[in-house]
Amino acid sequence: MISIVHSIYKDLILEKLVFDFGVVYLLEDIILSELYRGEVLDTDKALIALEEVLNFYEVNHVIKKRLWIANKTEIYSTKLIGWIQLRAVALEYFTGFCVVDDTPSGLVNALLESKFVPVNFKNVKSLDEAFDWNKELNNNGA
Repeated sequence: MISIVHSIYKDLILEKLVFDFGVVYLLEDIILSELYRGEVLDTDKALIALEEVLNFYEVNHVIKKRLWIANKTEIYSTKLIGWIQLRAVALEYFTGFCVVDDTPSGLVNALLESKFVPVNFKNVKSLDEAFDWNKELNNNGA
């Protein structure tokens, strides 16, 4: 997988947030995460990132629903119970959740994760597909 910083979308990045577990890039309509190899994303880590994400958008007066893209440039895992715990936050702030992963195991993991995600969900194989889906969601008023 290619990082957003090495893609045609790099100029769309408004802010880069660096955490112990990965990097979150903030764009106008998208929140994009790239976690580090071997990380286990749990509710605590997700809340740490969400607090800074929402603070950035609030300070800049652009609170609205956005697509969250998990760009899997590295292999990491997610504690799926976190989606149950973050359901209200996801419904309030996300138009959808998109996993970018082109590996066979990634497809299986995304299928399982889709059962827990309370918003629109899509697994794609490239950033282009993820950005296209964002356009589709915005055009449909998601």
